[in-house]
Amino acid sequence: MTLLKILIEPAILIITAFFLFFIMTVLRNYAKVEKNLNAVYVFLRSLNKKELSYRFNELDNFMKNNAFTSTSWEDFKKALIFPEKLFVAAKNPTSNNEFKPEIYLTLDASYFFNEDTLVYSKINHKFIQTMPTLLTGLGPFFTFLKMAIAFTEVNFSMESNVGQSLNGLIANIQIAALCSVFAVGFSLLFMFIEKIMYNRMCKKYYLAIQKELIRLFDVVTSEKFLIDLVKESKIQSITNEKLLKALPENFAKAIDKCISNTTVPYLENILYSLNKLNESFNKGNNGGDVVDKLF
Repeated sequence: MTLLKILIEPAILIITAFFLFFIMTVLRNYAKVEKNLNAVYVFLRSLNKKELSYRFNELDNFMKNNAFTSTSWEDFKKALIFPEKLFVAAKNPTSNNEFKPEIYLTLDASYFFNEDTLVYSKINHKFIQTMPTLLTGLGPFFTFLKMAIAFTEVNFSMESNVGQSLNGLIANIQIAALCSVFAVGFSLLFMFIEKIMYNRMCKKYYLAIQKELIRLFDVVTSEKFLIDLVKESKIQSITNEKLLKALPENFAKAIDKCISNTTVPYLENILYSLNKLNESFNKGNNGGDVVDKLF
């Protein structure tokens, strides 16, 4: 039995066609994942940790518009801590090398961006996982089908046909056995190829995305966050206490300044006007006495 005759057997051709179809399906899905994750990775790599505070809106829009990261990004943002400095930095970007971004992450980035959220949920992963099983199952199916057909072709009615029938039966049994061999072989080959494609087209990029997010966001534990919160609360309490103590003195100074700058000059002007009026009145009275004396 020649190799060409084996390869053109309908059962072998069907198993080969399934194998090629599964490979193309996996390649198409993984290529889609690679395209989207590579775009995210390239964008994250272009960001600088020092620029993150005033480029966060740009990052937010990009991640929300990417179909592969939109859902995970919304959950990721809930784990971020945004202090008030963020808004100041957004309006006044600085190039100072000592500047440290004040955006912190309370959970590890791998909790939100992993193979489940970035790869498995975006493709038909369960179907891909069953492909080797389907290929293996095709082997016994066509093996028993070929054997059943072979036995129906055996003819022992005439002694002259017995040898020919046995030869045909043996040839069909060989083909039936080869169906299982090809099916198992294609299944093993598929798992090998699929693992290589997954590592190079998917795993490589979601791990790179995790590293970039870890590079951009400082992770702060819950304990450290609570300690910082207590420190900040004490600082605010001391500041408020000083403001309350200084409030009466500042209020008195403000009133005194207001009186000295506004009320006193106004009163001085009134007194000056009254004095002028009084002088004019006195002059008017003196002129009347002179006229009376003349008459």
